[in-house]
Amino acid sequence: MISEEIFRILRKQRYQIDNHTAVKLCGWVRKKMLEDKNCYKSKFYGIETHRCIQCTPSVIWCQQNCIFCWRVLPQDLNLGLKDANLKEPNWEEPKVVFEKIINMHKRIIMGYKGVLDRVGEQKFEEALNPKHVAISLSGEPTLYPYLDELIKIFHKRGFTTFVVSNGILTEVVEKIDPTQLYISLDAYDLESYRKICGGKREYWESILNTLDILNEKKRTCIRTTLIRGFNDDILKFVELYERANAHFIELKSYMHVGYSQKRLKKDNMLEHSEIIKLAKELDKNSDYVFIDDSEESRVALLQNKNRRIDPKIKV
Repeated sequence: MISEEIFRILRKQRYQIDNHTAVKLCGWVRKKMLEDKNCYKSKFYGIETHRCIQCTPSVIWCQQNCIFCWRVLPQDLNLGLKDANLKEPNWEEPKVVFEKIINMHKRIIMGYKGVLDRVGEQKFEEALNPKHVAISLSGEPTLYPYLDELIKIFHKRGFTTFVVSNGILTEVVEKIDPTQLYISLDAYDLESYRKICGGKREYWESILNTLDILNEKKRTCIRTTLIRGFNDDILKFVELYERANAHFIELKSYMHVGYSQKRLKKDNMLEHSEIIKLAKELDKNSDYVFIDDSEESRVALLQNKNRRIDPKIKV
Protein backbone atom coordinates (compact mmCIF):
# COMPACT_ATOMS: atom_id res chain seq x y z
CA MET A 1 0.00 0.00 0.00
CA ILE A 2 2.89 2.36 0.69
CA SER A 3 5.99 2.50 -1.48
CA GLU A 4 9.05 0.90 0.07
CA GLU A 5 10.93 4.19 -0.02
CA ILE A 6 8.23 6.16 1.84
CA PHE A 7 7.74 3.30 4.31
CA ARG A 8 11.48 3.18 5.01
CA ILE A 9 11.59 6.94 5.63
CA LEU A 10 8.60 6.83 7.98
CA ARG A 11 10.13 3.99 9.97
CA LYS A 12 13.40 5.91 10.17
CA GLN A 13 11.37 8.80 11.60
CA ARG A 14 10.14 6.32 14.25
CA TYR A 15 6.60 5.87 12.99
CA GLN A 16 4.91 2.66 14.10
CA ILE A 17 2.87 1.64 11.03
CA ASP A 18 0.29 -1.08 10.53
CA ASN A 19 -1.56 -0.92 7.22
CA HIS A 20 -2.99 2.65 7.00
CA THR A 21 -2.73 3.33 10.75
CA ALA A 22 0.28 4.86 12.48
CA VAL A 23 1.46 6.03 15.89
CA LYS A 24 4.51 8.12 16.68
CA LEU A 25 5.81 9.15 20.07
CA CYS A 26 5.39 12.90 20.37
CA GLY A 27 8.61 14.70 21.25
CA TRP A 28 6.78 16.29 24.16
CA VAL A 29 5.89 12.90 25.62
CA ARG A 30 9.60 12.11 25.57
CA LYS A 31 10.36 15.41 27.34
CA LYS A 32 7.68 14.74 29.91
CA MET A 33 8.96 11.24 30.61
CA LEU A 34 12.61 12.22 30.96
CA GLU A 35 12.59 15.91 31.88
CA ASP A 36 9.11 16.40 33.35
CA LYS A 37 8.29 19.15 30.81
CA ASN A 38 4.74 19.69 29.57
CA CYS A 39 3.55 20.54 26.08
CA TYR A 40 1.50 23.61 25.20
CA LYS A 41 -1.68 21.51 25.03
CA SER A 42 -1.15 20.78 28.69
CA LYS A 43 -0.73 24.48 29.45
CA PHE A 44 -3.67 25.60 27.30
CA TYR A 45 -6.16 22.77 27.73
CA GLY A 46 -5.09 20.75 30.77
CA ILE A 47 -4.09 17.62 28.84
CA GLU A 48 -1.64 15.30 30.62
CA THR A 49 1.29 15.26 28.22
CA HIS A 50 2.56 11.76 29.01
CA ARG A 51 -0.93 10.25 28.71
CA CYS A 52 -1.50 11.41 25.13
CA ILE A 53 -1.29 9.29 21.97
CA GLN A 54 -0.27 10.92 18.69
CA CYS A 55 -1.80 8.87 15.89
CA THR A 56 -3.46 8.77 12.48
CA PRO A 57 -5.80 6.38 10.65
CA SER A 58 -4.56 7.68 7.26
CA VAL A 59 -0.81 7.90 7.54
CA ILE A 60 0.09 9.21 4.05
CA TRP A 61 -3.27 10.04 2.49
CA CYS A 62 -4.03 13.74 2.17
CA GLN A 63 -5.57 15.98 -0.51
CA GLN A 64 -3.04 18.76 0.07
CA ASN A 65 0.71 19.20 -0.32
CA CYS A 66 1.47 21.86 2.28
CA ILE A 67 4.94 23.36 2.01
CA PHE A 68 5.30 23.46 5.82
CA CYS A 69 4.37 19.80 6.37
CA TRP A 70 7.11 17.95 8.20
CA ARG A 71 6.23 14.55 6.75
CA VAL A 72 7.65 13.24 3.50
CA LEU A 73 5.53 14.01 0.43
CA PRO A 74 5.76 12.08 -2.85
CA GLN A 75 7.13 15.12 -4.66
CA ASP A 76 9.99 15.30 -2.15
CA LEU A 77 11.17 12.02 -3.66
CA ASN A 78 10.21 12.93 -7.23
CA LEU A 79 7.47 10.30 -7.08
CA GLY A 80 4.16 10.55 -8.87
CA LEU A 81 1.01 9.27 -7.18
CA LYS A 82 1.32 5.98 -9.03
CA ASP A 83 4.93 5.46 -7.94
CA ALA A 84 4.08 6.41 -4.37
CA ASN A 85 1.26 3.84 -4.44
CA LEU A 86 -1.25 6.30 -3.02
CA LYS A 87 -4.40 4.59 -4.19
CA GLU A 88 -7.10 4.30 -1.55
CA PRO A 89 -6.29 1.47 0.87
CA ASN A 90 -8.60 -1.24 2.11
CA TRP A 91 -9.81 0.65 5.17
CA GLU A 92 -10.00 -1.44 8.34
CA GLU A 93 -12.88 -1.38 10.80
CA PRO A 94 -12.67 1.20 13.62
CA LYS A 95 -12.39 -1.44 16.36
CA VAL A 96 -9.34 -2.86 14.60
CA VAL A 97 -7.80 0.60 14.18
CA PHE A 98 -8.46 1.41 17.85
CA GLU A 99 -6.72 -1.76 19.05
CA LYS A 100 -3.76 -1.15 16.74
CA ILE A 101 -3.34 2.41 18.03
CA ILE A 102 -3.41 1.28 21.66
CA ASN A 103 -1.02 -1.61 21.07
CA MET A 104 1.48 0.46 19.06
CA HIS A 105 1.45 3.16 21.74
CA LYS A 106 2.07 0.64 24.53
CA ARG A 107 4.90 -0.92 22.53
CA ILE A 108 6.58 2.49 22.33
CA ILE A 109 6.07 3.32 26.02
CA MET A 110 7.45 -0.06 27.12
CA GLY A 111 10.83 1.20 25.95
CA TYR A 112 10.91 3.42 29.03
CA LYS A 113 10.85 0.42 31.34
CA GLY A 114 14.61 0.26 30.89
CA VAL A 115 15.01 3.72 32.43
CA LEU A 116 12.39 3.39 35.14
CA ASP A 117 14.78 4.94 37.64
CA ARG A 118 14.66 8.18 35.61
CA VAL A 119 10.99 8.08 34.64
CA GLY A 120 9.42 6.90 37.87
CA GLU A 121 7.00 4.00 38.23
CA GLN A 122 3.87 6.12 38.57
CA LYS A 123 4.54 8.16 35.43
CA PHE A 124 5.41 4.98 33.51
CA GLU A 125 2.14 3.29 34.53
CA GLU A 126 0.14 6.40 33.65
CA ALA A 127 1.78 6.58 30.22
CA LEU A 128 0.86 2.93 29.65
CA ASN A 129 -2.76 3.90 30.32
CA PRO A 130 -3.34 6.97 28.13
CA LYS A 131 -6.40 9.19 28.49
CA HIS A 132 -6.10 11.44 25.46
CA VAL A 133 -5.66 10.87 21.74
CA ALA A 134 -4.56 13.43 19.16
CA ILE A 135 -5.68 12.23 15.74
CA SER A 136 -3.29 14.56 14.01
CA LEU A 137 0.01 12.82 13.29
CA SER A 138 0.01 12.92 9.49
CA GLY A 139 -2.35 12.50 6.57
CA GLU A 140 -5.94 13.77 6.63
CA PRO A 141 -8.04 11.86 9.20
CA THR A 142 -11.39 12.64 7.56
CA LEU A 143 -10.35 10.45 4.61
CA TYR A 144 -10.74 7.46 6.92
CA PRO A 145 -14.37 6.48 6.28
CA TYR A 146 -15.07 5.31 9.85
CA LEU A 147 -13.64 8.30 11.70
CA ASP A 148 -16.91 9.05 13.48
CA GLU A 149 -17.13 5.50 14.82
CA LEU A 150 -13.44 5.55 15.84
CA ILE A 151 -13.95 8.74 17.87
CA LYS A 152 -16.97 7.19 19.61
CA ILE A 153 -14.94 4.12 20.53
CA PHE A 154 -12.28 6.31 22.13
CA HIS A 155 -14.91 8.24 24.06
CA LYS A 156 -16.53 5.03 25.33
CA ARG A 157 -13.10 3.98 26.63
CA GLY A 158 -12.75 7.23 28.58
CA PHE A 159 -10.47 9.13 26.18
CA THR A 160 -10.69 12.75 25.17
CA THR A 161 -10.05 13.33 21.47
CA PHE A 162 -8.47 16.09 19.41
CA VAL A 163 -8.98 15.84 15.66
CA VAL A 164 -7.01 18.06 13.29
CA SER A 165 -8.51 18.39 9.80
CA ASN A 166 -7.79 20.44 6.69
CA GLY A 167 -11.55 21.04 6.42
CA ILE A 168 -11.96 19.85 2.84
CA LEU A 169 -14.50 17.11 3.56
CA THR A 170 -17.20 19.32 5.05
CA GLU A 171 -19.75 16.52 5.36
CA VAL A 172 -17.36 14.46 7.50
CA VAL A 173 -16.41 17.44 9.68
CA GLU A 174 -20.11 18.10 10.21
CA LYS A 175 -20.70 14.51 11.30
CA ILE A 176 -17.84 13.96 13.76
CA ASP A 177 -17.97 15.09 17.38
CA PRO A 178 -14.49 15.00 18.96
CA THR A 179 -13.70 16.64 22.29
CA GLN A 180 -11.98 19.42 20.35
CA LEU A 181 -12.08 19.92 16.61
CA TYR A 182 -9.18 21.68 14.96
CA ILE A 183 -9.39 23.12 11.47
CA SER A 184 -6.08 24.09 9.88
CA LEU A 185 -6.48 27.43 8.15
CA ASP A 186 -3.12 28.42 6.71
CA ALA A 187 -4.24 30.60 3.79
CA TYR A 188 -6.51 33.63 3.53
CA ASP A 189 -7.57 33.40 -0.12
CA LEU A 190 -7.41 31.07 -3.12
CA GLU A 191 -4.06 32.38 -4.34
CA SER A 192 -2.33 31.93 -0.99
CA TYR A 193 -4.02 28.53 -0.59
CA ARG A 194 -2.57 27.30 -3.86
CA LYS A 195 0.86 28.64 -2.92
CA ILE A 196 0.96 27.27 0.63
CA CYS A 197 -1.18 24.13 0.49
CA GLY A 198 -1.03 23.19 -3.20
CA GLY A 199 -4.80 22.73 -3.26
CA LYS A 200 -7.48 23.14 -5.87
CA ARG A 201 -10.18 25.79 -6.14
CA GLU A 202 -12.89 23.30 -5.16
CA TYR A 203 -10.92 22.39 -2.03
CA TRP A 204 -10.70 26.02 -0.97
CA GLU A 205 -14.43 26.43 -1.49
CA SER A 206 -15.05 23.36 0.66
CA ILE A 207 -12.86 24.79 3.42
CA LEU A 208 -14.96 27.96 3.39
CA ASN A 209 -18.09 25.81 3.70
CA THR A 210 -16.50 24.07 6.69
CA LEU A 211 -15.85 27.40 8.38
CA ASP A 212 -19.56 28.11 8.13
CA ILE A 213 -20.50 25.02 10.16
CA LEU A 214 -18.05 25.51 13.04
CA ASN A 215 -20.59 27.67 14.86
CA GLU A 216 -22.64 24.50 15.38
CA LYS A 217 -19.81 22.49 16.95
CA LYS A 218 -19.37 22.26 20.71
CA ARG A 219 -15.63 23.01 20.95
CA THR A 220 -13.54 24.24 18.04
CA CYS A 221 -10.15 25.71 17.32
CA ILE A 222 -8.63 27.16 14.18
CA ARG A 223 -4.90 26.62 13.90
CA THR A 224 -2.86 28.81 11.59
CA THR A 225 0.75 27.90 10.88
CA LEU A 226 2.50 31.18 10.13
CA ILE A 227 5.30 31.26 7.58
CA ARG A 228 7.41 34.35 7.10
CA GLY A 229 6.87 35.83 3.67
CA PHE A 230 3.82 33.69 2.93
CA ASN A 231 0.96 34.31 5.38
CA ASP A 232 2.29 36.45 8.23
CA ASP A 233 -0.07 39.40 7.65
CA ILE A 234 -2.56 38.36 10.31
CA LEU A 235 -5.18 40.96 9.45
CA LYS A 236 -5.84 39.13 6.19
CA PHE A 237 -7.29 36.27 8.27
CA VAL A 238 -9.70 38.33 10.39
CA GLU A 239 -12.70 37.99 8.08
CA LEU A 240 -12.28 34.20 7.91
CA TYR A 241 -11.75 33.86 11.65
CA GLU A 242 -14.92 35.78 12.40
CA ARG A 243 -16.81 33.87 9.72
CA ALA A 244 -15.89 30.61 11.47
CA ASN A 245 -16.67 31.94 14.96
CA ALA A 246 -14.55 29.17 16.48
CA HIS A 247 -13.98 29.06 20.24
CA PHE A 248 -10.20 29.35 19.97
CA ILE A 249 -7.45 30.33 17.56
CA GLU A 250 -3.89 29.06 17.77
CA LEU A 251 -1.24 31.09 15.99
CA LYS A 252 1.84 28.92 15.61
CA SER A 253 5.13 29.51 13.88
CA TYR A 254 6.24 27.20 11.11
CA MET A 255 8.99 24.94 12.44
CA HIS A 256 11.96 24.08 10.25
CA VAL A 257 11.91 20.32 10.81
CA GLY A 258 11.51 17.11 8.83
CA TYR A 259 10.99 17.27 5.09
CA SER A 260 9.78 20.87 5.24
CA GLN A 261 13.48 21.73 5.27
CA LYS A 262 13.55 20.76 1.60
CA ARG A 263 10.83 23.32 0.77
CA LEU A 264 11.39 26.23 3.13
CA LYS A 265 14.25 28.00 4.87
CA LYS A 266 15.01 28.42 8.54
CA ASP A 267 14.35 32.13 8.11
CA ASN A 268 10.72 31.28 7.33
CA MET A 269 10.20 30.58 11.03
CA LEU A 270 8.86 33.39 13.19
CA GLU A 271 10.35 34.24 16.57
CA HIS A 272 8.06 33.83 19.54
CA SER A 273 8.09 37.58 20.07
CA GLU A 274 6.68 37.96 16.55
CA ILE A 275 3.92 35.45 17.30
CA ILE A 276 3.01 37.45 20.40
CA LYS A 277 2.95 40.66 18.36
CA LEU A 278 0.60 39.09 15.80
CA ALA A 279 -1.62 37.72 18.57
CA LYS A 280 -1.93 41.20 20.10
CA GLU A 281 -2.65 42.69 16.67
CA LEU A 282 -5.42 40.14 16.18
CA ASP A 283 -6.70 40.92 19.67
CA LYS A 284 -7.08 44.59 18.77
CA ASN A 285 -8.75 43.97 15.42
CA SER A 286 -11.11 41.05 15.96
CA ASP A 287 -13.49 39.31 18.36
CA TYR A 288 -10.61 37.19 19.69
CA VAL A 289 -8.74 37.89 22.93
CA PHE A 290 -5.12 36.85 23.49
CA ILE A 291 -5.10 34.66 26.62
CA ASP A 292 -2.00 32.44 26.68
CA ASP A 293 1.22 31.45 24.93
CA SER A 294 4.03 28.91 24.98
CA GLU A 295 7.45 30.19 24.06
CA GLU A 296 9.12 26.84 23.44
CA SER A 297 6.44 25.89 20.89
CA ARG A 298 6.16 29.44 19.47
CA VAL A 299 2.39 29.41 19.78
CA ALA A 300 -0.24 31.82 21.09
CA LEU A 301 -3.82 31.09 22.10
CA LEU A 302 -6.74 33.45 21.55
CA GLN A 303 -10.32 33.00 22.73
CA ASN A 304 -13.55 34.13 21.13
CA LYS A 305 -14.98 36.75 23.48
CA ASN A 306 -18.50 36.01 22.18
CA ARG A 307 -18.30 32.23 22.78
CA ARG A 308 -16.41 31.90 26.03
CA ILE A 309 -15.85 28.42 27.41
CA ASP A 310 -13.26 27.12 29.87
CA PRO A 311 -10.06 26.38 27.92
CA LYS A 312 -9.28 23.55 30.35
CA ILE A 313 -10.95 20.29 29.35
CA LYS A 314 -12.69 18.33 32.09
CA VAL A 315 -11.39 14.77 31.90
